[in-house]
Amino acid sequence: MFRKTAAFCLTFSAALPAAAQSISQHFDKNSDSCYQRLYSASHLASHPVQKVEAIELSHSNADSQAMPGSEMNLHFAVRLRGRSTWRTPVICRPQGNRLSCGVECDGGRFDVVARTGSSILITGGTDLYFSDCDAKPRILERAPDDKVFMLHRQPLSNCRR
Repeated sequence: MFRKTAAFCLTFSAALPAAAQSISQHFDKNSDSCYQRLYSASHLASHPVQKVEAIELSHSNADSQAMPGSEMNLHFAVRLRGRSTWRTPVICRPQGNRLSCGVECDGGRFDVVARTGSSILITGGTDLYFSDCDAKPRILERAPDDKVFMLHRQPLSNCRR
């Protein structure tokens, strides 16, 4: 019994650092970062209701220097099946171990949490509106297969602004 308990405790404690990843190691006001996910044809075939075929979240420290406090200005982009890429700036604020992000012009919100040392999850939130504030918006409806996205760290050159 002691061995099983000890093995469980060791396994559980080894998992803690991964679970307690800090979002600040991914997005920091003073550094640049790039995260993307390009879904393969086989993934999309196995998820026929998923609309997003590519997604990107990036940060340039130059864009956040004038922001108050710990707020950051990030760049968010999605490409839906058969459509062009939609881009919008988002304002993000650290809240505990996550970023709470809002699309400008009341365009919706989402959270970003650390998944591993090199990946993040975009979770929660509402439908997202991509517009120029006074133009007709393009809408990413957060349907069942478009609610949680795992993005992986990429070279900065992969993220377009």
